[in-house]
Amino acid sequence: MDFKGIPLDPFQEQAARVIDKGESLLLAAPTGAGKTLVAEYAIEKCLAEGRRAIYTAPIKALSNQKFRDLTEQYGERVGIKTGDVTLNPDAQILLMTTEIFRNTVFESAAMLQDVVYTIFDEIHYLDDIERGTVWEESIIFAPPHVRFLCLSATVPNIDLLTKWIRAVRPHVPIRMIMEDKRPVPLKHLVYVPGLGIKTMQDLARLELSPDFPTYFKRVESDMNPAKWRARLVDHLATEDRLPALWFAFNRRECEEFSGLVQRPLLDPDQRHEMLRLYDDLLARFGLPSDATTEQVRGLLAKGTAFHHAGLLPTLKEVIERVFTSGLLKLLFATETFAVGVNMPARTVVFNSLHKFDGHRMGYIRVREHHQMSGRAGRRGIDPVGYVYSVLEWPYERVNVVERLTGGSIEPIRSQFNLSYATLLTLHEHLGDRIYTAAEKSFANFQRRPEKAEKSFAEKRAQMKKKLTLLRQLGYIGHDRGLTPKGRLAKNIQGYELQVTELAFKGVLAQLSEEELAVVFCAIVYEAKKADWHRRFETPRMKWVRKASYRAVDPILLTEDSLDLEDRTKELDFRMSSAIYAWAKGVSWKDLEAHTGTSDGDLVRVLRLTIQLMRNTAYALDRGDPLREKLLAVVRKVNRDVVDAERQLRLGVVSPVPGVEAPPLPPPVEAEPRDLEGD
Repeated sequence: MDFKGIPLDPFQEQAARVIDKGESLLLAAPTGAGKTLVAEYAIEKCLAEGRRAIYTAPIKALSNQKFRDLTEQYGERVGIKTGDVTLNPDAQILLMTTEIFRNTVFESAAMLQDVVYTIFDEIHYLDDIERGTVWEESIIFAPPHVRFLCLSATVPNIDLLTKWIRAVRPHVPIRMIMEDKRPVPLKHLVYVPGLGIKTMQDLARLELSPDFPTYFKRVESDMNPAKWRARLVDHLATEDRLPALWFAFNRRECEEFSGLVQRPLLDPDQRHEMLRLYDDLLARFGLPSDATTEQVRGLLAKGTAFHHAGLLPTLKEVIERVFTSGLLKLLFATETFAVGVNMPARTVVFNSLHKFDGHRMGYIRVREHHQMSGRAGRRGIDPVGYVYSVLEWPYERVNVVERLTGGSIEPIRSQFNLSYATLLTLHEHLGDRIYTAAEKSFANFQRRPEKAEKSFAEKRAQMKKKLTLLRQLGYIGHDRGLTPKGRLAKNIQGYELQVTELAFKGVLAQLSEEELAVVFCAIVYEAKKADWHRRFETPRMKWVRKASYRAVDPILLTEDSLDLEDRTKELDFRMSSAIYAWAKGVSWKDLEAHTGTSDGDLVRVLRLTIQLMRNTAYALDRGDPLREKLLAVVRKVNRDVVDAERQLRLGVVSPVPGVEAPPLPPPVEAEPRDLEGD
């Protein structure tokens, strides 16, 4: 069976038959095995029938990439709706972040009446601690007629997940297909500074050898990072194992390591073509020449670069496009590159097997290793993909690598944890039957075959405490209906209590446009230890802070009294000088005088601020003067490199070389309520 001129693998052909029957499907296969082709098969079936398909992705970078890819194939039949951008929302193929889909299910279910398939890309995100509950809520509450195509990496309890979906959605059959075989096999090697390239068997023998102390001394004598990395790069170049993705687990290392590569990886003609492409892309995206773009240009001239969340989103996209050209030979990247961008290489290198997870240092998970190593080996190009794990031997023994490459992948665990806004929505529809939502959760389903009884009971208890808080603070009335506060909060997904308290206590009504930007930024911003910020200590700003804290404090005090596990985020005004200046119209470069926050983090904070102001504006009554004021602030803040829609439009290319891409539809003043997925 062929599709788009590509012979389908047996598992893809089996999946196509399930879709032809109009059934739901959970497809688990390794990274790079061809799950996307199955999704495109479902999309084409919907198009042929004149029906609609929704494609959800866990992060906006992936939604944007899919939008560009599908627009090149299907033109104006494709739309997108994220927290940043809404274009052509009535299109036959609609890209969404999962949060937007969940919100549509709760608030605008009629929009889904002609949707045949909803595709959940990377559904194993269901066990993401912060956001996994969104997938569960979407599956439980989506209209009965919607079929799901769930795409997942290989995980051991995928059959249990399938059984759960079948239990909560019995009206549509769901099939499970598992594919373990990679189209390009992987060869795992270990690199030990001082010893060089080793197989795992080599190291296992050395660990048992009587000459072990001798090898230990050799390792200790060659721990200079610059030297051993140069040797490894030389090996990759000599053995024709480039291009390579070199994963390092913090931003500073990515930049530092790329700068240490001295060996030119391009010949003169390639160098000329590389710089021409880079300069053209900078001009296309309107990126000015500055220290960072010049730093990247110098690296690209040698055939290397770095990629991480601290870069401007537009510059990240430029680097991604250079990578797809095949000219970039060595890219140092953080692990998000493995999830957000489908760009394989011949080789993957792990600079380390442990990382800081926000709380402590520890080894990466088996699933993470599989996700990243899965980028090695390009289908139809490489007969084998190479994976090098740098091991701090003998402090780290070979069994660490063996566990990550051949050990059991961690099962998906439920993270069901309803937000205040979702609880208000469900309470409005279900009243006292609200606990049935928890009973339908994957957590409750898991507790029967696994030892999760206590965990589920705790989740239910926390849900009860949240409802108690909502009653105490006046969101749910004595008649058990929602109060005006409750109706506002349920329409703001993300930071709903902080915004509602600030609105109902009259604080927001007293603020200027720039001050509104400052307060909404304080709601979403979380400072990093290394960042510095200019102090903003005018008498007026002191009053704004004091009034805001006074409005929000009752939430925090009530959560303390109820001993809630998930606490509402406190306000953080440290970004005030920068956001105030930006709202006043300063240039991007001038923000350097207000904060040391990286470009990428600063854009993310500003975009989150914009989203929350938009969401609040659309949640307010049309005649409320605060509504127009907030939309005016959005127009002031959403400009230049912060404007996500501008970046998306610039990134869409024509499917035919030399022919201008068709114009995208105008933006829509829709109501995107998504504060996640970056």
